[in-house]
Order: sequence, then C-alpha cells, then structure tokens
Amino acid sequence: MTKMYAMLRNTKEAWGSLTRGIHWSVVALVIIQIPLGFYMVEVYEQYTKTYADDTLVMRTSMGHHTIGLLILAIAVCRLTWRWSNQTPRLPAGLKTYQLFLARCTHVFLYVVMIIYPLSGWAALSAYEGEFPIFFFAWDSVPHIVPQVAEGERFDYSFFAQIHRNLWCSGGLLLGLHIFGALWHEYILRDGILRRMLKGSSTP
Repeated sequence: MTKMYAMLRNTKEAWGSLTRGIHWSVVALVIIQIPLGFYMVEVYEQYTKTYADDTLVMRTSMGHHTIGLLILAIAVCRLTWRWSNQTPRLPAGLKTYQLFLARCTHVFLYVVMIIYPLSGWAALSAYEGEFPIFFFAWDSVPHIVPQVAEGERFDYSFFAQIHRNLWCSGGLLLGLHIFGALWHEYILRDGILRRMLKGSSTP
C-alpha cells in the first residue's frame, strides 16, 4: 500500500501516476469538447430556424455541459493535489525568462480550466428562458448566478462573452503549452514531455 501511494505522488524528478492520469484525462476531454462545442452551436442555430425537433440540441448540450463540468471538477482536483504535493524540478540551465514563461503559462492554464467552464455554467444559469443544465442525464444542475432578463447587468450575454473570449485566450495558451513541451522534448531533449508521459525523463 505504501509503495502504491508513493507511485501516486510526485517526486522532485517526476510526476506521479495520479498527476499524469489527471493531466491526460483533461487532454482527452478537451479534444472532445472543442469540436463538440462548435457542433452544438451549429445545431442550435439550425434549430432556431425551424424550432422543430430539439432532440439533437438536447443531446449535444448534454455532452457539452457534462464534459465542461467534468473538466471543472478534474481541474479543481488537480489543483488541490498539486498544492498537497511537491512538483518536479525544471531542468537546469533554463534562462530566467523561460522559467517565468513556464510558470505563467501553467498558472493561466489553471485559471482558464476553472473560469472557462464556470463562465459557461454562469451563462446558462443567467439565461432568462427554461434551458436545462445537464450533468449526464441529470437535467437539474443548480444555477450559480441569478436568472435575469437579457440586457440587465450580468445577463446571459455577459457570461457568454467571457466564455467566448476565454476560448481565444485558452487556445493561445494551449498552443504555447504544446509548443513548449515539444521544444523541450525534441530541441532541448531534457525529458520534460517524457516525465508527463511515463513519469521519468530517461529515454
């Protein structure tokens, strides 16, 4: 049991199995969520032209809401786990600006992973209509902000705009994060990516 617990935890040289599992779970969910979000918008726009059968709208919304809430929950768990664990040392020889950039990117990625789903949840909560918020088949997820009429302060559009803006900034951060990981792996060859893939920087 002690050995298994030790494998879960991070060390000064490597990420533990729990951190790696959380990281790649979020990656998988984000890969699904991005195209699903665009598809959901397209489905809803088509639906508003006819207001016919809303089955597909509900199904895509269920998937998008559920994945968003899962990302939020996992991000909070990861942040809590990170605070209770040490983090592996960054490779020696990195310049000051590289260290600063790495830390800023990680901090803002955490912010986006939490605020992005929260802003979507808040937008649906503030919506004046009767659109359900899903978590899997449960369609009564509690609202986190008051329901207000469109045009009032903190209405649906307010939070929806935050949601859209975070998509742009989050995409930029994600691209920077991926570029940095690949740069370390294939240019600097310091094992950063391998530590997240298998827990060790050795080939």
